[in-house]
Amino acid sequence: KPGLLFYGTVSRGFRPGGINRRVDVAPYAADFLTNYEIGAKTTWFGGKLRFNAAFYRQDWDKFQFSFLGQNSFTEIHNGPDAKITGLETDVTWAPTPNLTLNAAAAWTDAKTAEDLCEALGTSTDPCPSTNNALLAAEGTRLPITPEFKLSGSARYSWKGEYSPFIQAVFAYQSEASSDIRFDDAAAVGALPSFTTINLSGGFELSTWTLEAYVSNLTDERGQISRYVACAVCTCLYAVIIQPQTFGSRVGSKF
Repeated sequence: KPGLLFYGTVSRGFRPGGINRRVDVAPYAADFLTNYEIGAKTTWFGGKLRFNAAFYRQDWDKFQFSFLGQNSFTEIHNGPDAKITGLETDVTWAPTPNLTLNAAAAWTDAKTAEDLCEALGTSTDPCPSTNNALLAAEGTRLPITPEFKLSGSARYSWKGEYSPFIQAVFAYQSEASSDIRFDDAAAVGALPSFTTINLSGGFELSTWTLEAYVSNLTDERGQISRYVACAVCTCLYAVIIQPQTFGSRVGSKF
């Protein structure tokens, strides 16, 4: 018999407000996020196939965001509301007792629901002054968050005294913006898409595991953020993922 579990959840969280380091910059208020989610967890063919999926919608009220202001002091402000819609799925298939295959995918549509201006107004008039610069128009994608993520893995193990195994894992994520503000995002540049591949193999001895691995096989320089060192300089910096790494692990279950 297939195993079927369906669920739905509603949750709400917040981050408290606070004060900025510069006294001439106004304090920032708390932001709130309400999450609506439905999903399913299923198993088929006696547990050989598992499929899970979740669809969610998040309402983010007056989200907090930060940037380097005058004198390179970090400023935290409240932005407009944002809407985030997403879908996550994963499937695991074990066609034989030795082989396990897994794949997962995620789609995230995260955008502002109102214009972002230098000085925020009300929800009905977010840019109350004609001299109030527009920093990001309604519908701008939120920074750092890629629209697509994909991953997959394959693991093969041999049953026996030492239970040797080999495993390969790949992960991909699409391009993402570095900043929510138009001009700053263009100056700093986007975060390029990248793909990583990890390989490993080893033995399982009773409660012990001995494993050798290589992470980021192709030595991809994937970027997870980009920034400038100060408010007026043009030196760009990028935070990259772990470079190609060879290593070994020894573990024990107890």
